[in-house]
Amino acid sequence: MKTTPPRLGVSLIALLHIPSVLAEPATTVTTTTATTTASDEPSCTASLITTLCDYPEPVIAAASSGKAHCWDYCNANPPCDFVIFAAGNPYTGTGTCWVYPGEAFYEARGTTDGCSNPYLSVYAKPDCKPSATVPGGGGGCAATASPSAVASVCGYPPPDADCFKDCKASTGAVHCLSLCAESEACNYAVFNPQGPNLSPYGPGNCWIFKDGEYDAGKAGSTCGSEGPEQYVYNNVCPRPAASTVSSSSSSPSAATSGSEGGGSSATEADKPSSSATGQADKAEAKDSNSAGSAPVALSLGSLLAVGLVIWL
Repeated sequence: MKTTPPRLGVSLIALLHIPSVLAEPATTVTTTTATTTASDEPSCTASLITTLCDYPEPVIAAASSGKAHCWDYCNANPPCDFVIFAAGNPYTGTGTCWVYPGEAFYEARGTTDGCSNPYLSVYAKPDCKPSATVPGGGGGCAATASPSAVASVCGYPPPDADCFKDCKASTGAVHCLSLCAESEACNYAVFNPQGPNLSPYGPGNCWIFKDGEYDAGKAGSTCGSEGPEQYVYNNVCPRPAASTVSSSSSSPSAATSGSEGGGSSATEADKPSSSATGQADKAEAKDSNSAGSAPVALSLGSLLAVGLVIWL
């Protein structure tokens, strides 16, 4: 009777107890980290004119995170020829942005008396990059940023009785004209300021008139002591007629239109045959299986090498 040598038995037992994970292909995970750098450069700059202790109340007073934000705010609320930053917290640099749309700065109206440290910084019209965003001033076309009223009246009737669909809240005349330009249909708009001084650059209501023209005969004959209560603006950015849009969008493309009586522009020779596609798929699958089995073969070779070492 022939028995197995002790060394061979030990080798077989060692081979059987090697973890099966050695036969699995190794997986490499690569992690990439994207690094983004934010530019701290402001989109607008402005020249300091002077510092004051007091100046008449602004048309718009907005909370501001700093001087750079105040310059951007002036640029976003045209026409703005100067802006005042009222310093608040000296540690955070926050404060209030005073905007006077449509007005010019008169130094004689301000004063430098009454405070040891003037906190009002007056800046000239900001110089902004072309890419600087102008919210509320660019709807439809660039002309909405500088609206010019065709009439300043009182008592003009709303577009409809309930004033539900065509009456919108607005931040000012610039925003109102932008709403008109962005509407599907708007011939003219009437802005009704609600601020204390009835400025067309303060908040109010915007009336959208989809058709017709402004009729001066519908307005009131006179206004009160406070002056005009409504400002009328024609839509300077009319939308193209619906027929023009339809005809341009429905025109056939030369690339997709075939010759008369012909079919598709692609020839049968350009299309890959099903047999060629099948052979390519099989070849790809074979390559994939070969690539996947390589680590397994390497692991088995390593196992045999371990067995030989133990045997010897």
